[in-house]
Amino acid sequence: MKKLLFLSLLTFLWSNKTYSQENIKYDISVAGISIGELNAKKNTKDKNTVYELTSLVSFWFFGNISVNFEIISHYKDNLLVKSRTTTKSNRGDFFSKIDWINEQYEISATSYKYELDTALANPFYFSSSKLYFEEPILHAVFMAENYGLSSPIKKKGDYYEVDVNGNKNKFYYLNGKLEKAIMQSPIKNYVIKRKSN
Repeated sequence: MKKLLFLSLLTFLWSNKTYSQENIKYDISVAGISIGELNAKKNTKDKNTVYELTSLVSFWFFGNISVNFEIISHYKDNLLVKSRTTTKSNRGDFFSKIDWINEQYEISATSYKYELDTALANPFYFSSSKLYFEEPILHAVFMAENYGLSSPIKKKGDYYEVDVNGNKNKFYYLNGKLEKAIMQSPIKNYVIKRKSN
């Protein structure tokens, strides 16, 4: 009986070591006014990690605009192997997908006034969704899942700048954790700020 209890305890501890979950909430604002929330999730099991970003915003831009946005990115052994980005809005719906197949990425991306169908041979170990969980200290480029583009990461003073399809976004970290991001957008610039627990 003691042996069975000991084995059960070992199995429980081992399974907990191979699985972890992290959930962070961010406020999204324009000119200091909250327009929505972003929820960032990270689930790790063994050598597989899934990052999920979901947001719902509503704001005024020559009429009311509501946007429901989601990125789900899968990593295996730290390599980006699959990503899906879905945008649903009252001004149109968009979808992007990235798949690592036969040592290259098959990319099909649509966004606001943007389309891309291509293949890219370079492997990626960092992407937009990881920016919400890790400071990109060791990375000079990343994959912007929404656009399917390879984009540079530059350290500038107290923030990192990433240029995605002409939009220059700034990411600020504290003790390795993202505190704030200032985002450029073809529709409206906005700020993402970590919520206090």
